[in-house]
Amino acid sequence: MATQVVGRTRIEGLPVGGVERFYRVYRPEQVAPRPGLVVVLHPVFGSGFQAEALTGFDAQADRLRWIVAYPDGLLDGWDAFGSNATWGYHAGADDVAFIAALIDRLEASDGVDPGRVFVTGFSRGALMTYRIGCELSSRVAAIAPVSGNMASESGSAADAGCHLARPVSLLAIHGTADGTIPIDGGHVDINYSPMADVIAVWRSQDGCTGEGSLAVDGASTTTSWACAGGATVAARVVEGGSHSWPGASTLWRPGAPDNFDASRLIADFFVAHAR
Repeated sequence: MATQVVGRTRIEGLPVGGVERFYRVYRPEQVAPRPGLVVVLHPVFGSGFQAEALTGFDAQADRLRWIVAYPDGLLDGWDAFGSNATWGYHAGADDVAFIAALIDRLEASDGVDPGRVFVTGFSRGALMTYRIGCELSSRVAAIAPVSGNMASESGSAADAGCHLARPVSLLAIHGTADGTIPIDGGHVDINYSPMADVIAVWRSQDGCTGEGSLAVDGASTTTSWACAGGATVAARVVEGGSHSWPGASTLWRPGAPDNFDASRLIADFFVAHAR
């Protein structure tokens, strides 16, 4: 709210397909000549304000001199893969077109570098992050879903309909104790795919090769694969991690396995995976 008062965060409207959409955009005091853009997608029944507060991504924008946008979904949130008439779908609204139009606007108004456009999100926002990566692969260089999933209505990652026009790097973060979107898949509010199947789809779409390399950081194990066009697919699995944005809940859960700074980790991944 303080950044809104001093004018670095602004609320802007954008008509898309006859529907007025809104987003928050944070511009640091010093912006790079051709800044990167990170679009951060909020969880279910959330808002751009919630995403800005939860992730603290403004600090990464200050560090990198990039721009961050926090769009608002409609009603319960985003129309991700697996949506239906009672979950995610909103007649007359097109969330993919909204994000594409948002990218267009900020490239035109702020000189955003088209090779440094990235998307991240939490929970339902992470589900939508996967869809944006798939359907806007010509526009987005890398994505980072946190506690998300990608599946058809029946729970199949392979049948979700992800077909990349060009490689998109992926960093997926998920906790093994996530009961909201289980890492092994299954039915909760909808059907989810095992994370391993989601990663397999992305490895195939991105043309990854090899067995992958392992890196251990505390309770987290990250497996990374080298892929076509210099892209990377990486899965960071947090042993005992909950359904959370790591680092956002440090004050309330001291010593928790997911008390690392996910926002900085994601920002550094994006820096390394521009086009």
